[in-house]
Amino acid sequence: MIWIVAYLSSVAGAFLSIVAMTIIRNEQRHSIGRIGWLGLILLSPPIGLILCLWLGGRKISREHEKRDLVDLPSIPGAECDLRDVVERMLSARKLGPPTTGNKVRLLSRPAEVRDAFMELIDGARETIHVMTFILDEKDTGRAVVDRLCKKARDGVEVRLLVDGFGSFALAEEQLEALRAAGGRAARFKRMSRLTRLAYLNFRNHRKLAVADGKRAILGGANIVEDEITSSPDDDTWVDLSLLIEGPAASQLQSVFCSDWTFQTGEELSQCEYEQGPACDEANPSRLTVMPIGPDGPEEILDDFWQFAIHHATERLWICTPYFVPPPNAMRSLELACRRGIDVRVLVPQVSDLRPVDYARFDYFKDLIELGCKVHRYPDRMVHAKIGIVDDLVALVGSANFDVRSFFLNYELSVLVHDRETIQRVSDWYTGLADGCERGTTDRSSVRSTLATAVRLFASEL
Repeated sequence: MIWIVAYLSSVAGAFLSIVAMTIIRNEQRHSIGRIGWLGLILLSPPIGLILCLWLGGRKISREHEKRDLVDLPSIPGAECDLRDVVERMLSARKLGPPTTGNKVRLLSRPAEVRDAFMELIDGARETIHVMTFILDEKDTGRAVVDRLCKKARDGVEVRLLVDGFGSFALAEEQLEALRAAGGRAARFKRMSRLTRLAYLNFRNHRKLAVADGKRAILGGANIVEDEITSSPDDDTWVDLSLLIEGPAASQLQSVFCSDWTFQTGEELSQCEYEQGPACDEANPSRLTVMPIGPDGPEEILDDFWQFAIHHATERLWICTPYFVPPPNAMRSLELACRRGIDVRVLVPQVSDLRPVDYARFDYFKDLIELGCKVHRYPDRMVHAKIGIVDDLVALVGSANFDVRSFFLNYELSVLVHDRETIQRVSDWYTGLADGCERGTTDRSSVRSTLATAVRLFASEL
């Protein structure tokens, strides 16, 4: 009898493995975690299959799949001439021409970002819209909510959108306080304790604040004490945000409006504001707003990076807290190194996600052998997400250089096309790199084993 049970179990296991491998092959277009899930399924077919169907892959629910592209308003007087291959590619992908006449200020110090947030909220006259992945309940988080409550009581239309996963621990009292003051607050795809791990994909990782559709703050910083504080210390993170004033802010507000309508069903009419002349010699910044995710052009971040990498002629500088590139992007970086491009990747020595630090080890080893310069920032977490390609374009926003930002999250970035602003971003990068250590950490048998094991599931981290 026991032999019959063993035989039937083997047949069932083999059948489940074939089913699982067929599902993975048909549904996972970018090999997202494919090797790791196949290994788990082969070792334990029933459990592996159940976990893969629950947590794995690039699942997208029907509601996300049906989302329309964000309707970025055309700005009267915006230039329609496309100046280079990157702008032409972005226009072909339905992002529209860049806007000019933007004034851009780099916010690189935590206290500076906090002050800019408070000034943006205090200066709002009609609307203030805030969207963040994580909102905590420490000093800065409470101060932001208190300011929003005050503006709501003053008659300003206030809306706050936090992600249901990233802000899972946020007490509902924080949001209720804003509602009681006359504002609106919502969680993007609210999660329960039972469903939290089942919906890791397509989280709203965007960080944005917009006042009156005319001024906006965008970047990598969440509204948490580690990233935005008036009293930074040795544990405060390094990040970069942009304060944007001009027509691009109106387009950024449209991204918020789209997310808000998707979550709440409330149609907003305050998405477009009359702007000044698009061409302003005093404010020459030329920007393209890039929504990334189901409401943006399909796989636009992946397309941009591969296109930009292949068109680089001098330099390709990347700053990211988590470096887990998709296979095609990794191959493009390797080719850039072989072409003699100045490829640099800046990461924190130790990030807040240690498994990702192990996963990046082999990627860096391969790139360094081809001439890439890896910079490791010691002592503090670097959370900025930056890309610089020649003097052609710079990318700043919420998107990391990893599979999750490329294919699994809602992200928001801006592309900078004018040389003056690109140079300011480059100067910030150079200043940070000057304080870094070069290369990878010493290879050990333990680190090598962990790197190999974690890399199998790196795309799911």
